[in-house]
Amino acid sequence: MLKNIALTLMTSAALLVMTQGCRDPEETWTPPDEWVFDGSVPDDAGPGEYCPEGTPDLFNNAYSPYFGGEEDIRLEVVNISYFRCPHCAHFAGSAKQIWADRDDFMAHVRFYYHHYPFNYESAWELHATSVAAGQQGMENFWAVHDYLYDGVDDNDPSVYYSNEEVLAFCDDILYLDMEKLEEDRLDEQTYAFLEWDKGQALAQGVGGTPTVFVCGEKRSYSNIEAIVDSFLYP
Repeated sequence: MLKNIALTLMTSAALLVMTQGCRDPEETWTPPDEWVFDGSVPDDAGPGEYCPEGTPDLFNNAYSPYFGGEEDIRLEVVNISYFRCPHCAHFAGSAKQIWADRDDFMAHVRFYYHHYPFNYESAWELHATSVAAGQQGMENFWAVHDYLYDGVDDNDPSVYYSNEEVLAFCDDILYLDMEKLEEDRLDEQTYAFLEWDKGQALAQGVGGTPTVFVCGEKRSYSNIEAIVDSFLYP
């Protein structure tokens, strides 16, 4: 009986983690106050023509890497994510596979990535490196994105690629201009952008990752295909 109770508690705890994802810890490090990013450029795409009338446009996606919506954007999915989060890694792989398998998603549903570095300086460095890689082509951001999530161990959240390993990947595999990469990743504007991007999520009450918004609504990341279908084909 005790064994059954223990198993039930472990199962419940696992389901809770799957539901909540990765939680941002108590504040341990924050960017300096002087880092300011001007995010005033509007997002021309809007919340999508298939969203209900009056859907709020909560996020400025103008600076965010994306895939999908190659013919016309009918729906926007916003993914708020952290590069050391196992749940984020699992969701990122699932979402990219769904979009690759669904021609209608690739044609009409745009998937945006938003940064949510947790409050560790080394975590902000990883996100800064991905932003800097993206300055040399959005395909390089997605390459770093995939590499980082490939390095996350589903069974051990303490296992992930270091920033040094990511820089080596940028140099040896992507053949990026490393002098420019180093300049961009250390630029105060890169960190100011990350603070601004995370601030967009914080303004909507986000406290963990992955967090997904569809048509201005926070939705479960575990069944994203069915949720998107419900908006595209009501």
